[in-house]
Amino acid sequence: MRNRVVACAVSLMAVTLLGVAAAAEALDTLELSAFAPFDAGAEVPYEPDQFVPADDRAAFAQSSQASGAAREISDQRARRFYVSSIIGGSFLLVSADNSPSSILTAGGALGAAIDRSNGRLRVEVEGRYRDPIEQTYIGFNREPPRLGPGPPGPVPPKPELIGTMQAKSYGGWSAMANLWRDFEFTDQLDVYGGGGIGAAGFETSFQQIDAAVPAPVAYQYRTQYAWQLGLGGIWNVNDRVAVDLSYLVFGVGWTVTANDLAYGFLRTEVLLSLRIYEPFRGLMR
Repeated sequence: MRNRVVACAVSLMAVTLLGVAAAAEALDTLELSAFAPFDAGAEVPYEPDQFVPADDRAAFAQSSQASGAAREISDQRARRFYVSSIIGGSFLLVSADNSPSSILTAGGALGAAIDRSNGRLRVEVEGRYRDPIEQTYIGFNREPPRLGPGPPGPVPPKPELIGTMQAKSYGGWSAMANLWRDFEFTDQLDVYGGGGIGAAGFETSFQQIDAAVPAPVAYQYRTQYAWQLGLGGIWNVNDRVAVDLSYLVFGVGWTVTANDLAYGFLRTEVLLSLRIYEPFRGLMR
């Protein structure tokens, strides 16, 4: 009985020693650096987490690049809303002696600027007012062609003097849909070209003023198709403010007639505009 107990004890001690040896051999292959004794004297430098404000795009872009993310953050949006105030001079292409050579025009525009690689594409709606125009000129009438002596064939129409005529145009307005293409010249200067189509309305009066008996005044309110073509330059004061100087040719109707010229069309116009991008940005925050 005693021999069996001794044999069991010896066997248990052998198994225990073999298990300890196997465990020690396994521990040699483990990474135990994390369980190194703590050195209270060692100082670990403190590195605070960097907080990037949500509206700081430049810092956000740097943070994204540091993390290895391939992103391109632009300070300007792809599409931006803007408003413009417009003032300038409207010059008559044909003007009588007692007519002003220029009149005032003023108004505004609403539009959207779409960024392009070398500038912008701007789509806008524009409305303007123009001062009254008064044209006084010598009126002629033409008789129908008639046969008579002279070169073979009908005699050309003979001008017939009617008298001194006065044409007035007032209450003029125009509503246009414009398309402009901006090209970046420098970081702050752009050049552009384009045009627009729309409608124009104005009240007219027509009267012969040198008749012995005062002639009646003929009134008419005219609404016509309108068009404009032009070019200009832009000074970008900053990301949200731009000053625009443009030169335009403005006309009404599909063709240019003598009546159009009498009422002050065609016109060349020089306009100064102040453009504000995203004018309500502060209210939307």
